[in-house]
Amino acid sequence: MQDFDTIIIGGGLSGLTAGIALARGGQRVAIATSGTSTLNCFSGSFDLLGYDDKGKEVQSPLSAAESLPATHPYAKVGVSRLGLLADKAADLLREAGISVSGKAEQNHHRITPMGIARPAWLTIDGCLTADQVAGADIVLVDIEGFLDFPVEFIKAGLEQMGAKVSVISLQLNSMRGGHSSPYETRATSIARILTREEALRELGRKISSQFSILNSQSPTVVLPAVISFDSLEMLKEMVGCPMQIIATLPPSQPGMYVQTQLRNYFTSLGGEIFHDAKVTSGMVPQGMVEGIATGYSGNVTARSYVLATGSFQSHGLIADYRKVSEPIFGLDVVQTADDGKPITNYQRTTPDIFQSQPFMQFGVATDEKLHPILHGVRVDNLYAVGSILSGHDGIRQADATGVSLITALAAAQDILGLPTC
Repeated sequence: MQDFDTIIIGGGLSGLTAGIALARGGQRVAIATSGTSTLNCFSGSFDLLGYDDKGKEVQSPLSAAESLPATHPYAKVGVSRLGLLADKAADLLREAGISVSGKAEQNHHRITPMGIARPAWLTIDGCLTADQVAGADIVLVDIEGFLDFPVEFIKAGLEQMGAKVSVISLQLNSMRGGHSSPYETRATSIARILTREEALRELGRKISSQFSILNSQSPTVVLPAVISFDSLEMLKEMVGCPMQIIATLPPSQPGMYVQTQLRNYFTSLGGEIFHDAKVTSGMVPQGMVEGIATGYSGNVTARSYVLATGSFQSHGLIADYRKVSEPIFGLDVVQTADDGKPITNYQRTTPDIFQSQPFMQFGVATDEKLHPILHGVRVDNLYAVGSILSGHDGIRQADATGVSLITALAAAQDILGLPTC
């Protein structure tokens, strides 16, 4: 049995953010994590609030947050705190070595892997945004054998945004023989190949050789996100022109980069990560968590606990024909529609797959300090953060990463006994 100040269950964006904030505050912190996080689907941009609860695009997240329903996590944290917490989140990312641009007062637009512009709050430097495209002369790189970058869709999208786009298709010798099928070629596997200097130089030579057949004098070369940000800087020097990347279909190389940077920062602060440590149950005898059971090191105890296990995709919530439940503690789950009224199992979805699905707003019930509720009683030394929270739709409202960052920092402040922003 090991004792910590705080144990965090879940090693995705919200769990790592909470862990960093607590470790910086002087706590001994452990993160128990298993499987992969939704950073696998990360676009290279963080969203704060892209659409209001009616589906209308938001220009200023801070202003729009004032109209969110009381059930939204931002309303629980306190809309008056949102701007300062957003600034702290951006600072934390930068301190972890993740260079980002953007501001909470005004959304910009990221570019999806299908070439569509969507509102965003912060974007990693090196990722192309839609606001940079109008009037640009873009050379879009298509790597033969890589199927998770639909070039024609992206080209059409960039042209609709006002860019002049040329496409060059490259075949890399360094990719041959590494896979038995082109369907096995993923962004992360190509990124590993391109960490080798000879492979990176081959890519640089082939891009440069194409310029002679293009009419562009000062192009911006845009590649799929199959290259590390360090390698991107080296490639810029080799080719001698601006270069940026666009996210691919999962798995996400920028997502792996964010996860690695945050993990390294957390451990540099003295935090411990228990990998492949699935938490199977939590002991809550009298309104307080007294320990958790893992397959990694038996029972582990702490003064405080943070539940950051995510929603359905990462099994933080599970569903069957009878109910939706939280599997570790058995916490109360909120199942309501947009009007706040409880719904039945038959109302979890709507027939139109392009419409908002009610189940996306399901999550654990909490009080205003993000303490979860168990059988109607608040669990005082447990906090729920990130996508497991009820009251918002991370896809429809484009607030998933923002909710993860903001609620993680709010919970960490309360655990540390810091004054609210």
